[in-house]
Amino acid sequence: MTAKLLSVKKKNDCNFITVECLLAFDKDEDKDKVLNLMRKFSSMVRFAYKRLLEKMERKELKKLLAQKYGINTRYSDDAIFLAQQTLDSCLQRGQNPKKLVFGSRELFEKLKKMHLTGKRREKLRQKWEERRYGFLYSRGDKSKGAI
Repeated sequence: MTAKLLSVKKKNDCNFITVECLLAFDKDEDKDKVLNLMRKFSSMVRFAYKRLLEKMERKELKKLLAQKYGINTRYSDDAIFLAQQTLDSCLQRGQNPKKLVFGSRELFEKLKKMHLTGKRREKLRQKWEERRYGFLYSRGDKSKGAI
C-alpha cells in the first residue's frame, strides 16, 4: 500500500497533519479491508450524528458504537468527535441539523431528480457514494509515538 502526503496544517502551536491520498494496494484483500473500514467508519459517523441529535451521552454512545460495529473504541471516539463537529458546524451556520445530507446535498438532489440515465447517472451515483462512504478519520496519539 502506498500513500502520498498532500497537505500539512498548523493550528494553535500544535501540528495537525492532514493526509489526503490515493491508495494503491498490492493485494485485493488489503484493499477490501480498508474499504470495509472506511464504510464502517462512515456509517459510524452518521449513526453517532443521529444519536447526538437525540441527546445520547457520549460515554454510552462510544460503547454502543464499538459493540454495534465491532470496531475498537478509538475509532468510535473519532466518529463521535467528527459527528459532534458536524453538528456544531450546522448549528453555527443556522442550518437545521436534522436536514443534513451526508455525501453532499447537491449530488443527492441531482440523483433524486432522475434526469440522468445510464453511464452518466452511474458516475454521479458513484461519486456521491464515494463522498458518503469513502472517508476515514483517525487522530494520532502522542503517547503512542504517532507524531
